[in-house]
Amino acid sequence: MIFSKATGYGIRALAYLAKHSNTGLCGLQEIAEHEHIPPVYLRKVLGELRRHRLLRSVKGIHGGYELARPPQTITLWEVFRVLEPDPYLDACILGCGQCDPESSCALHEDWQEVRKDMVSLLETKTISEVAASVSTDKQAGVSQI
Repeated sequence: MIFSKATGYGIRALAYLAKHSNTGLCGLQEIAEHEHIPPVYLRKVLGELRRHRLLRSVKGIHGGYELARPPQTITLWEVFRVLEPDPYLDACILGCGQCDPESSCALHEDWQEVRKDMVSLLETKTISEVAASVSTDKQAGVSQI
């Protein structure tokens, strides 16, 4: 798995909110139960996404979360940058610290190509696309993200 738990949970929660955007606010417990995410962990993830203005929240008995922008304008790259410990994938893939052209590991050049392709994918894929895919997959009996 290339995403951390936090990033995977964040993407799944945003996709859930995208699918339910026309029903109003969604509560933390509702999202956690539907997506099988521990509520305590989800609260932290949603808090980070809110601080970076990908979500809005309303406190109180009728409160909950909603997307701050249309789901087709939120890219996976935005979520990845907020929730990943090394969002720019700068660490050496072999665990040798920071690789650079002057002192690179045996996989440095290959990793740079993979990294570039992955960032490109994350920059172009949106929460809307993930939400549509999850809906289709569930109807076909395929497991979630």
